[in-house]
Amino acid sequence: MLFKLNNILAILFLLNMIMFAKTNVEAGNAYMEALREILDVTPTDKIEAIEDYTEEENPDVEFNMKDMKFLNLTLKDCIIMALQNNYDIRIAKIDSPIKDKDITVAKSEFDPTLTITGSRDVGEFPTVNTLTLGLGSTFEIGEFRQDRNTVQATIVKPLETGGTFTLDINTAPRIFIDPSPFNPLNPQSTSSIEINISQPLLKGAGIFYNRSNIYIARNDKKKSILQLKETAIDVTNSTQKAYWELVKAIEELRVRRKSLERTEDLLKKNKIQVKVGTLAPIELLVAEEGVASQLEGVVVAENDIKDREDDLMQVMNLSNNPILLDVSIVPLDRASFQVRDVSIKESIKIALENRPEIFEQSLDIENARIKVKQQKNQLLPQLDIEAGISYHGLGSNLGNSLDSAFSEQFQREFFGVTLEIPLGNREARSNYSKAKLEEKQTVFNTRKVEQEIVVEVRKAVRQIKTNVERIKSSRKARELSQERLKAEEMRFKVGRSTSLEIIRAQADLAVSEGRATNAMVDYQISLGNMDAVLGTILENNNIVIENNDLVIKANATPDEY
Repeated sequence: MLFKLNNILAILFLLNMIMFAKTNVEAGNAYMEALREILDVTPTDKIEAIEDYTEEENPDVEFNMKDMKFLNLTLKDCIIMALQNNYDIRIAKIDSPIKDKDITVAKSEFDPTLTITGSRDVGEFPTVNTLTLGLGSTFEIGEFRQDRNTVQATIVKPLETGGTFTLDINTAPRIFIDPSPFNPLNPQSTSSIEINISQPLLKGAGIFYNRSNIYIARNDKKKSILQLKETAIDVTNSTQKAYWELVKAIEELRVRRKSLERTEDLLKKNKIQVKVGTLAPIELLVAEEGVASQLEGVVVAENDIKDREDDLMQVMNLSNNPILLDVSIVPLDRASFQVRDVSIKESIKIALENRPEIFEQSLDIENARIKVKQQKNQLLPQLDIEAGISYHGLGSNLGNSLDSAFSEQFQREFFGVTLEIPLGNREARSNYSKAKLEEKQTVFNTRKVEQEIVVEVRKAVRQIKTNVERIKSSRKARELSQERLKAEEMRFKVGRSTSLEIIRAQADLAVSEGRATNAMVDYQISLGNMDAVLGTILENNNIVIENNDLVIKANATPDEY
C-alpha cells in the first residue's frame, strides 16, 4: 500500500505535536529529561546558589516548564518531512515537467502548418494594345480595367525522413477584365491543386538524424528523474546527520549534567567538612571553581542543542514556521551498536550499480554520441529530389473551376534534383571534431565520477570500521575513568587526595563519557552515510520515486527492490 508523503506529513504532525504547560515527563524518557534541563540554567543563578549554600538547601537547578512545546520525532519522521518540504527536492521535482516540455518542443518540429492568404487586386490601366482593346479600336489611349480576387491555402508537413510534404490549393474565385474582346468567359474563376514532396538523400536525411533532438530530450528527462533521486539521497543523508547530531548534543548535555552533579556533590561534602573543621577552606574554593567550570559546560551544551535543532529544522524546511519557533525537538530514536560487516570490494560493486550519477553519465555519453552522428551527417553534400503533380481548372464560377481541377483533365507533373557541394566545409568539419572531443570529455568525466565514488566508498567503509574501534576503546576508557574516580574518592576520604584531584578525575570521566557517546552517534551517522554512498539509502527507508514523486512504500522488503 502506497501513502503519499503529504498525507503522512499531516498525520505525523497532528500526532507528534504536543503543547503543554507544566508537564511531568516519564523518567524512562531520557531525551525528554535532557531537554527539560536546558531551560533556565544560567551561570549567575548557579554561582549565587553556591555562595548562599546551606546544608538544608537543594543544590539542584529548578526548571520552569511553562509554555514549552515539544515535537516528538523519529528519524523516519524527519526524513519524510525533509523529502516533503525541502526546497532542493521541490526544485528537482519541477525539472522533470520542464524536460517533458522540451520533448514536446522537439516533437513539434514535425507538426504541420496551415497557411491561408487572400488578396483582391483592382486596377485601371492606360493602354493602346489592340489585343486588349479589340481590333476595331482606333489609335488612341484606352482604359483597361482588371478585378482579380485570389485565395490560397497551403499545408506543409515536415517528415521524419527529413523531407517535406506540401499541399497547395490556389483559387481565383473571380477574375473580371474590361474590355474583354478575346476572352468570352468573363468573369471567370481558376483553381489549382498541387502536391509536392521534397526529400534530401544525403545531408539532413534519415529518421535517426531528424529525430535525434527527441532522443536527446528523452535522455534529459531520464536524467532529471535520476537527479531527483540524487537530491533525495543527499537530503536524506543530511537529515540523518542532522538528527544524530542533535542526539549527540543531547547526550553531551547529559554528560555535562552528570559531571555537574558530581562536582555539586563534592561541594556539598566539602561544605560539611569545612563546617565541622575536618577540611581546609581552600578545598571549598576548589570545589566551587569546579562547579562553575562544569556549569559553563552545561550552558555551552544547551546552546549547542538549539543550534543542532536549527540545523534539523532547516533541512526539513521548518525553520521559518512561526508555529515552531519555540518548539524543542525530542528525537525518539537512540543510537545503538550492532557491528555491520562491510566489504570494500562488495560495497564498490553495489555503489557502481546503484548510484544515480553513474546512470546520468551514461546518458551524457549517449547524448554526446547522438550529437557526433548529427554533425557527421552535416559533412555530406546536399542532394535533394523534388517531385510533384498539380491539377488545374477553369470555369465561370468557383464551383465549376474546382470541378474542373478535380476532374484531373488538366494535369502537370514535375521532377527535379538539386546537388550542393560546399567547398571547404570548414564549419561542418569543425563542428564534427568538436562533437567528437565532447564525447571523449563525457567518457573521461564518467571515469572520474566512478573514481570519486570508489574513493567515497573506501572512506565510508574505513569510517565505519574506525567508529567500531572508537566505541570499543571509548567504552574501555570510560570504565577506567570511572575506576580512577572511585579510587580518588577513596583516597580523599582517608586524606590522601585533594579536591583538585577529584575534580580532575571527574573531568576526565566526563571527557571519556562524551567520547563514548560521540562514538556511538558517529557510528550511526557513518552507517547512514554508507547507505548514501552506496545509493541504497532511499530503498532502505522504503522510499521510491513514482511518477516524478517520492512515495513511502509501506511494509516493503528489500527483495521487492
